[in-house]
Amino acid sequence: MESEAISQDIEALERDLLSLRSRVEGDSSSFATLEQQVAELRESLLRTREGVAEREARLAEKRQELAEAQRLEALAAYEDDLRSQREAADQAATAATDFLAALDAYDDETLKLRSILEEMRGAFGSDERVSQVEQVLQDEPSRLRGTWEAVLAATKWRLDEDVEEAVVADELPKDLQELAQERRRGLIKEYFGKG
Repeated sequence: MESEAISQDIEALERDLLSLRSRVEGDSSSFATLEQQVAELRESLLRTREGVAEREARLAEKRQELAEAQRLEALAAYEDDLRSQREAADQAATAATDFLAALDAYDDETLKLRSILEEMRGAFGSDERVSQVEQVLQDEPSRLRGTWEAVLAATKWRLDEDVEEAVVADELPKDLQELAQERRRGLIKEYFGKG
């Protein structure tokens, strides 16, 4: 009976062994398939990465082409810039003319007030009313000083421009000409930066 039990154990072990061998063969086959799939995936990933690099390079080239095309289109549209500049110049000329007319009217009123002051002094002496008019005329320069300085600064560099260009063109070496032009550009930028 002991031999029968051992025989049964042997049969059970042989069945287990056969089953395990079958699983090993199946797993080996699956593993080989997986290894093949991994190799294929690696190759596919490599091709995809190469495709990404190519597309990125093409995209960068296209962006550069677009930037250059936009730059050239903006340059080609210089007529719009010319028109805008002419319109701005016309507006500035109109405003300057209006300013000069207002300045003339202001001067007329100031002269009229000075004349009235002289008449008031003759009629009233040093009356309170005379003191009021005198005070207005005395305060006027300091009240308008900031405005006059701004007008002077806004026009000064424009008046000096012709002189600087003549000096630059005739007397200075090329490197100093460039420095003078850069200074002029800086003054213009500074002026417009304040506005």
